[in-house]
Amino acid sequence: MLIGIYSYLQKPYSIVVQHFLVLMFIIGLAIALSKPSSLNISLAREIEIITVSFAPYVLIKFFEYFPSSTKPKFFRQVRIVTLFIAIVITLVYFGTSITNINNIVFVDKIVRPSIIMNMVLALLSCIVTFYLHLKSNSNKIKNQIYILIGGLIISFAPVLILSLIPGGILSLPSIPFSYSLNSIIAFPITLSYLLTKQEIIDFRENFQKISFKLLVMILCLTVFNLLLSMFYSINLKSAILINTLLICTLIVYDLIQKGLEPLKMRKWYLKNQEIQKQKLLILQQLMNGKHLEYCAKLITDLIHKMLDVNGACIIWRNNNIPVLLHKTGVFLHFDSTELMTYVDKYYEFIKFNINEKNFFSYPLNVENANMGWIIIGEKNNAAAMGKEEIKLMEKIQSDATELFASAKSLQQIEKELKKTMEESLAYDQFNLLLLNEQEEEKRKLSLFLHDDVLQNLILLLNKIELLNKDGKMDKRIHEEIKESLQSSIFEIREMCHELYPVMVEDLGLEPSLYALKRKFQTNYNVTIEIDYNTNLKVIPTFISIHVFRIIKELIYNAIKHSQSKTIVVSIVEMNGFLNIKVKDHGIGFKVPNRLAELSEKHHLGLITIQRRINQLKGTLDIQSEQEIGTCISITLPMDWDDTNEN
Repeated sequence: MLIGIYSYLQKPYSIVVQHFLVLMFIIGLAIALSKPSSLNISLAREIEIITVSFAPYVLIKFFEYFPSSTKPKFFRQVRIVTLFIAIVITLVYFGTSITNINNIVFVDKIVRPSIIMNMVLALLSCIVTFYLHLKSNSNKIKNQIYILIGGLIISFAPVLILSLIPGGILSLPSIPFSYSLNSIIAFPITLSYLLTKQEIIDFRENFQKISFKLLVMILCLTVFNLLLSMFYSINLKSAILINTLLICTLIVYDLIQKGLEPLKMRKWYLKNQEIQKQKLLILQQLMNGKHLEYCAKLITDLIHKMLDVNGACIIWRNNNIPVLLHKTGVFLHFDSTELMTYVDKYYEFIKFNINEKNFFSYPLNVENANMGWIIIGEKNNAAAMGKEEIKLMEKIQSDATELFASAKSLQQIEKELKKTMEESLAYDQFNLLLLNEQEEEKRKLSLFLHDDVLQNLILLLNKIELLNKDGKMDKRIHEEIKESLQSSIFEIREMCHELYPVMVEDLGLEPSLYALKRKFQTNYNVTIEIDYNTNLKVIPTFISIHVFRIIKELIYNAIKHSQSKTIVVSIVEMNGFLNIKVKDHGIGFKVPNRLAELSEKHHLGLITIQRRINQLKGTLDIQSEQEIGTCISITLPMDWDDTNEN
């Protein structure tokens, strides 16, 4: 019940939250009354039967809007059936109470089995519906639906399997109803988590701040009072005074902790800065010549496979500085400086001797510039290399030169590509942040107008009505002020709807479009047909709001310019994309090569839509013929948020 009330106080105008409050209230009432009902307390039993009878209907009513308002046809039919069963159970139960039939027997034989069947019907229909949602949604939404199904099973399965079905239908020994109900506590916790994930309610913001502090405070008070009762005998008044002083002490301690927080944060910031510095250093080392080292290892392995030599090493100039990329065999005892004294001056094949051992240097020249060397030792049997082996080594030298040049080019391309991608990502993120910021500002302004300005005007109107009723105000002046206030209230309401479509955030895209259809048909005398089929896929609120705005603007343009009496709107989900079409049978127009040309004629609607679609990573196509009509097609990625996260 507290979870439901907390949600309602956060967002009282939300339909989803209103149904959530009713659901939490019904479940909480059923749990609270289970024990008194088991003791055959008359009023408690009657209220419990009513709440448990209507619980399946309230459950289905809530899930009709959550996690999406798009539901299969059978779901709404089941909702009507559960309501009908609940009404029949209630009427029959109270009918038997009035006619003095053995009420306890009637409850055991008829009422309880009917309630159980109604509950099973509701739960099965919810689980089947969520299973259908799994087939057509992103992994993010699927994970949430899995959690929802798991929460339903964990919450209600023990009640049905351990108490209701054995005791209510099969007449077998069962766990008391008041005990098995404890599992239902998982249900509000699951819903709270999912409502937070769907950004309908944020339970974390305040709960995370105070939960640990409250837990510590309760634990301290409990331990303190236990020790106090063990060693001292004090009255209630003294105990309250001592506990009050202890609470004040804990609050003062918390304030001191907050005062010391900046000092702790500074220490943490310095440590974090050092970690970031080391991280950048490691990344730099990984990126510097990573491909070249891998290539060098592959080439030395190839040399050992092709030639029976006692070692090989590869030196490459990285930013004109010679670097020993890889070495094997006898070269493990040499460093790059010692080897460079023999080969640095030679840009062609040479043979040199170190400690009475022969070594052969093959230069890696790219476009007449020396970029490195392959150095190999003599054969293990000390024999001279044959012609075939020399040609084989020259081939390896040629291929290695080409491979290293390609690796260096690839490394350079990767750096440029990474830089370009970072710039592109920064630009996309800027656009996304700007778009989100615009929507958030519109939302804040809409809420301010609705919750503050509009409510003050309504309060003022009520006060004027009260003054007029008491005869303290001239009727003519009353009518003028009343008419002016009513006009302002209407205009502010319309402005709130224009600024931010709260209905879309609350009910979803489909019901909002049908509401928009009714409004346009009433105000402009046109027929609007809507074909909505998203295969039960949950559309993110962010996308839904922009789609609603786009369709609204396109319908308005069609009414204003096309002279068509019928407008067809189609929203179809296909392969992870949302395909939107707005079609009219009006006069049509000549589509310019670039939409920017429309700005010369002050037609900014389509240009605004194009920019919005670009920000959503979608495509826009306009087909129009004069005297035939216009069809505007839009394709948007459904999992745009998920892709961005990935």
